[in-house]
Amino acid sequence: MRLYTSALAGVLVFSTAAAAQQSPNTQSPQATQRPAAPVLDPTRNRLDALLLQWEQKMTKVETIAAQCTRITEDKVRGRKEELVGTAKYMKPNFAALDLQKRGNPQIYEKYICSGTYLYQYLPQQKTLIIHELPTPKSGQVADDNLLSFLFGMKAEEAKRRYDLTLVQEDKWWIYLEILPRFPADKADFKKARLVLSASTFLPRELWFMQPTGNETKWDIPKIESGVSLDRREFSPPKPPPGWTERREKPPAAMLAPRVVRPQQ
Repeated sequence: MRLYTSALAGVLVFSTAAAAQQSPNTQSPQATQRPAAPVLDPTRNRLDALLLQWEQKMTKVETIAAQCTRITEDKVRGRKEELVGTAKYMKPNFAALDLQKRGNPQIYEKYICSGTYLYQYLPQQKTLIIHELPTPKSGQVADDNLLSFLFGMKAEEAKRRYDLTLVQEDKWWIYLEILPRFPADKADFKKARLVLSASTFLPRELWFMQPTGNETKWDIPKIESGVSLDRREFSPPKPPPGWTERREKPPAAMLAPRVVRPQQ
C-alpha cells in the first residue's frame, strides 16, 4: 500500500488542482462529522489572508510544467539519494513525473497519470505497473491529506486539518510550517515546511520529516503555469522489449496519498 501511495504522490506533487476546490454543497458525509473549521479573519490575521489568496489563485491554474529535484535522507541507514527531472500537470487530472538519479541516468523513476490509471515504470525490475486510480469524490481530487494542501484545499479546511504557522514572508517567498493535528496524519509525517512563491503561490520547496526521522525535500527551481501542453503527453508509451506488465487496483484503505513520499 505504501508503494501505491508513494507513486501517486510523486506524480501529483506539482499538480495544482483547480479540481480540488470543493464547493460548500459537495462536502462528504464524513466531513459533517468533523470538528468545525475555524473562522478566518483575513483583516487581522496575515496567515488567513494568505491562505485565502492561495485558494483563489489555485482555482485559475490549468497547466503546470516544472523542473524538480528530490532529495531523500534515510537517517536509519545513513543513505542519501538525489534525483532530478521534470513534472507536468494538466487539468483536471493528467500528470507526469520523470526523475533520474544524479550521475547515473540508468536509475530512474517514471510515472504517468492518464486520469484513469497511474503507470509506474520500474526499470530495475523491467516492470510496468498499471494502477487503477480510485474515483474521486464529486468536485475533488482529495480532501483529507497533506498532498491536497498543495492541490488547493479550502483555506478553512487547511487550518482545521493542520497546525499552520507563517514562519516568514518577504516580497519573493512565503514560508509555512505544517504540523499534523490528527492521528492518521501523525502516522505519516512529523512536520513539514512549504515555501510558496509570493506572486503565484506555486510551490518552490517542500520538505517533510517522517515519524522515523527520515527526510524528503522537493526542490523546484523552475515552475510555470499556463504552459501549452498536449493531452497526448500523458498517454503512456509502450514498455521496452522484455518488460512485463502488472495491473493493480488501489488498496481500499488508501484512496488518496497523505504525503509526498519517494518510492520505497
